Amino acid sequence: MDEPRIELVDRDVIFDLRRSVLRPGLPAQASRYPEEDHPEVFHLAARDPHSGAVIGCATFFPQDLDGHPGWRFRGMATAAEQRGRGIGSAVLARGIAEVADRGGRLVWCYGRTGAGGFYQRHGFSKYGEEFDVPPLGPHFVFVRHIPSAPAPPAAPGS
Repeated sequence: MDEPRIELVDRDVIFDLRRSVLRPGLPAQASRYPEEDHPEVFHLAARDPHSGAVIGCATFFPQDLDGHPGWRFRGMATAAEQRGRGIGSAVLARGIAEVADRGGRLVWCYGRTGAGGFYQRHGFSKYGEEFDVPPLGPHFVFVRHIPSAPAPPAAPGS
């Protein structure tokens, strides 16, 4: 499979995928997030390189974690027929890169317990105890620190 195109998009572009994967059978309102009103929110869509269909997505926004400046992401989803092909990994990598470009140094999420291996493979660690998110089931907070970019070398003669 060719690599998906990962691009910044408006929420409406990813909403149907987010809803069908993460909140099937629930009202549309269950797939809307209050954080989407934050002026720095961004949404990513992974598009099939041939058809242009949205096959993966995530939403990122600034939100502190226990008093530490951070960026939270929600609504990460991959179309069922596309799972296991690296779509989620590509969306997550692009989101982390975008957060780093915006000066963020901490990325976190509420992740389903069953997805823990995915997050850990991408440098995240569990933070705190498992908790329940009805009707979605058990979750953990997963966190990843983004290293600062190295300082540029000093100019000659300085």
